[in-house]
Amino acid sequence: MSSIKAQALKPEPEFDMEYYLALTGETRIDHGLLEKLERHWNAWLPHMRAYKLAPGGDTRASGHLIAWLDAPVEEAVEELWQTSPFDGMAAHNLAICLVMQTAAGFIPQVAQGGCAPLTRPSRDLRRAFDKLGLEWNEEGTVNRQYAVFTPMPYAGGCKVCFLKESCPKSTERPA
Repeated sequence: MSSIKAQALKPEPEFDMEYYLALTGETRIDHGLLEKLERHWNAWLPHMRAYKLAPGGDTRASGHLIAWLDAPVEEAVEELWQTSPFDGMAAHNLAICLVMQTAAGFIPQVAQGGCAPLTRPSRDLRRAFDKLGLEWNEEGTVNRQYAVFTPMPYAGGCKVCFLKESCPKSTERPA
């Protein structure tokens, strides 16, 4: 039996225009697009899941945050890609923003650095994933397109990140 328990968290992310613009590489958003993004954000928020995974489910103990958007959001983004690549890309970036703003709401350092270091989950953490209907892939992903898994509270940045060898923002990559 796994010693790691999942404690449901209540995500309450706020749209951060600066983060979205930085993510997209743009300097401004057209008013019409902003209205579409607001509609998507509000429609997708009920599909946002977040859990603290910690020994015995102790919310005060150090653990990990797992947050993801359910499949209907992935399907909505894909549908938008099919009808308009521009709208699809905007929706894709919005889904990333929603997940990262959720993480930042629980771990403020994520907002400060714009990154949530990914650690390789232990066997007990993978069992907790299974109970949540998630599957860990050895590439460092779960079976949800829009997801984040990171230490909670924040711990280590690039030094603890599973992707430090391949991440373009890594400060730990060999020269």
